[in-house]
Amino acid sequence: MYVRVMAMVLLFAMVHYVAGYRLMYSLGILYTKEQAKECMTEKNDNIKKITFSTSDYNSLKWTEENKEFSFNNQMYDVVSIQKLGTCYVLTVYADDPETELITAFHNFEKEIFHPDQSNKGTKSAEDIMSSFQKECTAISGWKINIFTVGLLQPTLVVPQQYSLQFSDSIWHPPSIC
Repeated sequence: MYVRVMAMVLLFAMVHYVAGYRLMYSLGILYTKEQAKECMTEKNDNIKKITFSTSDYNSLKWTEENKEFSFNNQMYDVVSIQKLGTCYVLTVYADDPETELITAFHNFEKEIFHPDQSNKGTKSAEDIMSSFQKECTAISGWKINIFTVGLLQPTLVVPQQYSLQFSDSIWHPPSIC
């Protein structure tokens, strides 16, 4: 019973470590998109007009075609697009909450998966997991004392020693140099 509970807890922890931040990021993006829709209908202070040449307009990084784009590391939601000759005039909402969330996500992901090796005093997540792995790897054998009480002599306790053997072929993640 306890083994199953512990296995479920460890499985949950592993899934949370691997995918939890992605789930929280997705929920944060959904929330900021809803906020942006409300702000665009209220004619907020963050609504401005930006003029692009045709080549600049074509080189924009669109996350949703004609709805949302990134320009100078800032996310914008499109309110309207007008073409005036060779230029495009976009009325946009500067989506600061979404920009902050995306920046925080990229910084977190970079810190977790591509740690800065210049800080010798700090440990990355991989270093911590590697240390944990080295400390908690299974030993090749355990000796367990199981006490049994003889049926004929109930006051006599006879220890019997059983040995549990573990396979040396347990998979371990590769160590990080």
